[in-house]
Amino acid sequence: MPSYEPHPMLIRLYLLVVALLGCTTALSAQSTFPEGRLDPTRSLASTPQAAHTPLPEQYLWTADDITVRRPDHNKFSWNRPQLRTEPHFFRARFHIAKVPAAATLYVAGPRDAHVYLNGHLLADFTSNIDAPINFHVFHADARQALQPGDNVLAIEAIRGRGVVSGEGPIATHQLAYGEVIVAKIVPAAFGAEAPALVLTDDTWRSTAHHSDHWQEPSFDDRTWAPAATLGSIEGDIDLFQWNVDAGMFAWPGYMGMSAPLRTYSLQPQAITHLYAAHSQLTNLDSLTQATSAPFTITLPNTPTDAEAPSLLLDFGREVSGRLLVESACDCIATLSIAYGESEIEAMSTGLTSGQQGGNYLGTNLLEVPAHGTARGPKSAFRYVRIGFLRGAPTTAFKSIRLEGIYYPVTYAGAFESSDPSLNRIWETGAYTAHLCMQDGIWDAPKRDRGRWVGDVDIAGRVISTVFADPTLTKDTLRRLVPIGNAPVNGIPSYSALWITSLYNLNLHTGDKAFLASQHDNLLHILGGMDATLDATGLFTNSRHQWLFVDWAPGLYAYTPAAIAGTQLQYLRAYTVASALLAELGDTANSAKYEALSRKVAAVSKVTLRDPKTSTYGTTWQINTLAVLTIPDSDAAIWNQVLSHVKQDSPTDQSISPYFNAYLLDAMSLTNHRREALDWIRQYWGGMLAEGATSFWESYDLRWPKTNSHLSLQADGTSGYFVSLAHGWSSGPTAWLTENVLGITPATPGYDTVDIHPDLLGLDWARGTAPTPHGPIKISIDRQQGIVLDLPSGVRSAHLSFTRPDASFEIRLNGRPYVCEPCVKGEPGAPMHVFELTSPGHYEVLFRNLPRSDSSAADHKPR
Repeated sequence: MPSYEPHPMLIRLYLLVVALLGCTTALSAQSTFPEGRLDPTRSLASTPQAAHTPLPEQYLWTADDITVRRPDHNKFSWNRPQLRTEPHFFRARFHIAKVPAAATLYVAGPRDAHVYLNGHLLADFTSNIDAPINFHVFHADARQALQPGDNVLAIEAIRGRGVVSGEGPIATHQLAYGEVIVAKIVPAAFGAEAPALVLTDDTWRSTAHHSDHWQEPSFDDRTWAPAATLGSIEGDIDLFQWNVDAGMFAWPGYMGMSAPLRTYSLQPQAITHLYAAHSQLTNLDSLTQATSAPFTITLPNTPTDAEAPSLLLDFGREVSGRLLVESACDCIATLSIAYGESEIEAMSTGLTSGQQGGNYLGTNLLEVPAHGTARGPKSAFRYVRIGFLRGAPTTAFKSIRLEGIYYPVTYAGAFESSDPSLNRIWETGAYTAHLCMQDGIWDAPKRDRGRWVGDVDIAGRVISTVFADPTLTKDTLRRLVPIGNAPVNGIPSYSALWITSLYNLNLHTGDKAFLASQHDNLLHILGGMDATLDATGLFTNSRHQWLFVDWAPGLYAYTPAAIAGTQLQYLRAYTVASALLAELGDTANSAKYEALSRKVAAVSKVTLRDPKTSTYGTTWQINTLAVLTIPDSDAAIWNQVLSHVKQDSPTDQSISPYFNAYLLDAMSLTNHRREALDWIRQYWGGMLAEGATSFWESYDLRWPKTNSHLSLQADGTSGYFVSLAHGWSSGPTAWLTENVLGITPATPGYDTVDIHPDLLGLDWARGTAPTPHGPIKISIDRQQGIVLDLPSGVRSAHLSFTRPDASFEIRLNGRPYVCEPCVKGEPGAPMHVFELTSPGHYEVLFRNLPRSDSSAADHKPR
């Protein structure tokens, strides 16, 4: 059969129809969120979180068998079951005066555990080694095996397969490998909290070697070494990273979040995919509305799991947190729950390699104590599929809702324009960045839930522009500093992005004390980068490290394009590092890196630029970096490469939302901001048209629409594994503030400011840029002019604009304005430049009136 190639015009028409259909659906779905209402925490009062003392029980493991502490730990794959089946043995002694009326044992960490209390087999626990969650909480009734006086708790643990955790602290890796155990016996029924009778701490002993009768109370365990401890299970922020504690949801009293975070409550917006089976459901609307009547399920008999009643909760937008279920029943109820960022992910039940076809955290059992509360795993999701498996003949629930987890911030920045789609894009980017403000600046609240500096480089700029809260960014940068000569996050170019992230943060905050605290870290990271250059200044990747520039063919792993991208990212970092060091008064190192940046720029032009075209290959990404670092080829790069950015043909290139943020900057630098704005509408607007309520890890306008989540490609794979809320995709939010409102700091901390408002075809725009001195507010109207408020503390503002028509008169604060030296640029479109040297309210108004020379005054701005 001959091959068939569709005509490009047919492809474009198909994509247009799909986009329009998707847009209609998405706009309808989002109509419940008026502007400013997407973020459910936006209207919450900043109230203190209820006091929570970190739990005292500790994560333990056998001291001489911790994989991550081995020098060859990188050779031990986290997911190879055959490396995780050897048993480890743990023992503890404790004393009680009398046996309590109720007692419950809790164990978490290993995939399998055999628990003995006073020599009696108390419980055998096991979990599916293929389940995505690393470990679950097991529990058992311990009362019958307790005795007054001395008691011995002995546990045989098999760690099983771990979960992926990327680069991170040792504690995070150890949890990810599955080399932890935590246990306690509570003198209370299941689900109730009470001071423990015994818990894992540094008095426990452990070994990886089997001995006969090891579980007996009389066994002499003094030859066993003390177990190694990671400290309290809530005592270290690194224990909350990378989904490693996702399985701790059922641990009594466990909150698993750092002190700055807060929680909020949110009811579902809708219930769909309702399957009642043979049950009777009463007061179903109490799940979505505030009512006093409990939701009940009456089962005529005990159903099989396949016959169990089920439903799908829709919270209306991407959220970060966990499901919270409150019982109104005397029974213990068992539910199955599965999260999904998309509806199809939540409804998926399969597990496949790389998680392409299965929901990310899998389907998990949730046991709800009688008249108690149960929490599901922490993650990001929009949908929750719930199956009601077991309980009483009539099981009642007080509520089933979201317990959201968020970092409290104020929306200090704002953007609004005559284009509603841009307003939604700005707000969605801001919300995406906020979702990633958790126990640090994370790449995503679903996965990886970890600190990646590539995400910080984009999201950090958005956070500064919208929230003006540098606390998490500072903490994240500190924690990302590598040990030794290793690059940041294990990726050479990410060392460069750590430096540009520091530069962006300093530009917005002007916090010289923090900058000074990072002086040694800055030199340390620069030294690691220097060691990877050859004598000419080229990055050679002699260590054959895995490289990353973007999720696009040929731009990650050990490829020529990834090497070229790393080279240019180094150049960006060396340039801003020189400026940072100069600000710190380190003139010697500032001069050193200024000279090195010139050297790297020169060799980059010789080795990377095509002398015939003056471009840097053909990829959008490498040419974008060239514009940002070596501007003398801007015209050629625009004409031959960046002017062709689109995705309506099979031959068009791929680019992620992450690198698209840099592409927007490159378009601005080449004086093509209007084309950049059009690309924002198409690309990020395309995600909104497909129903996005936060921006996705990766996206392509051409990817299939019928199951868009399964079609997403990133991280070397595709499917539900790919995140639908990723901080590095929030770039347009900062871009719109910087390029439409036109507000950017010219010197650190907005001591001086560049203000270059440009409507780019809009009728009007207004908004706010937060600064350490207070908000800069601006309103721009195509026909009327500019209204600007400068706070006290801004030493000067450089205001530049083009009036819409040469016949328009300009008035400054009500007085005609004539200042010929202030007019620059081409005669057809002169640029008016004002230097505002004092705070206050400014009105630069356009009047379409004949100007009388006799009434005009040469008036200089204040």
